[in-house]
Amino acid sequence: MILLQRRLSWWLWLATLSFGVVAAWVVYEVRWLYPDLQRHFGPVGDPQVGRQIITRSREYLQNGLTILASEPLDDEQFEDGYFQFELAYSFLNVGLYLERYDCTEPSLNQLDQLLDRLTGAATTDLASVVRTVNPIIQCATTIEQHQWELRQTRALQMAERLDSSQRWFLTVTGIAYSMGVLFLVFYELQRRRTNHSLKSQLSWMEKALEDALTGAQNRRAFDQDLQRHFDRFRKGGASFSLLMCDLDYFKTYNDQFGHTRGDEALQQVVEAISQTLRPGDQVYRYGGEEIAILLPDTRQAEARPIADRAIAVVRRLGIDNPASPLNLLTISAGLATSASTDTTGEDVLNRADSLLYQVKARGKDAVIGESQSEDILGNSATT
Repeated sequence: MILLQRRLSWWLWLATLSFGVVAAWVVYEVRWLYPDLQRHFGPVGDPQVGRQIITRSREYLQNGLTILASEPLDDEQFEDGYFQFELAYSFLNVGLYLERYDCTEPSLNQLDQLLDRLTGAATTDLASVVRTVNPIIQCATTIEQHQWELRQTRALQMAERLDSSQRWFLTVTGIAYSMGVLFLVFYELQRRRTNHSLKSQLSWMEKALEDALTGAQNRRAFDQDLQRHFDRFRKGGASFSLLMCDLDYFKTYNDQFGHTRGDEALQQVVEAISQTLRPGDQVYRYGGEEIAILLPDTRQAEARPIADRAIAVVRRLGIDNPASPLNLLTISAGLATSASTDTTGEDVLNRADSLLYQVKARGKDAVIGESQSEDILGNSATT
């Protein structure tokens, strides 16, 4: 009897222990881990919690430039632009940024001097403002990118913690009884909600790499992909090519037809070019009317027909542009390919930019590759 009672006591103790472990696990998940994920990433779609402070600072800088570039600029708009710069200063002046990023303090000093100049200036020198603000925006973008990388690292660490904890939990619950099973169901539902929240948040992060106007990838995505392709090339991978394109006479087009028509034209051009590319090729809105196209595993000779098709397909859109000698909206392009002498991806970009400037200076509506000795204008595209 005593032995039987001891066995029953052991089973009761094991049952209680298993239930206690399950209960403790659920409390940990509900009380600490899941709220920690929520606090770090913020609710999906929330415009304030989900955005970084530095992102808002950069947006205020860009808004201020946009407002001061308005013509004619009245006093109310000037005050609004000035206020945007003040907001940008307050969101950039954060102890964390000052401590970790060397560009923060000089940027704050430049922004403070700019505010002083705007306060005492009778007129606004837009070119001077742009020269001052651009390095500050670049600093904010650098901070923003690094902060996103930290968030992604944090997400992976938390996912690993969750996965490890789940394996331990499933092992322990093998000795649990009916009440432990109920807690297992509760835990599984919560785990799925957490994973869904993580996937949704990571999807939102990916959208930060997309240009809102054209749907193409943006400059930040281009910088990352260019470095990724170059790193692979330096490790013995295949060459890649870069095509830098610019819409010809586009400023005049915008001035004549308005920015709405200009935006529509830019969307049509990006969509048309995208349809000519191969799977794996990627088009980016590099900035303004400048478009970049990365061609992985592609040498110069293989990239040239792709460039020709891009030139031709834009011309075939038939978008009227009276400023052009052809009376059509066209593009010019410079084509560069990674080489063993390159030390960074910027070297490829600089060569493509240089070739693009040559085309723009000598006739437009053409593409120049590194292997050419003379410009090929007008009839460079194939059908």
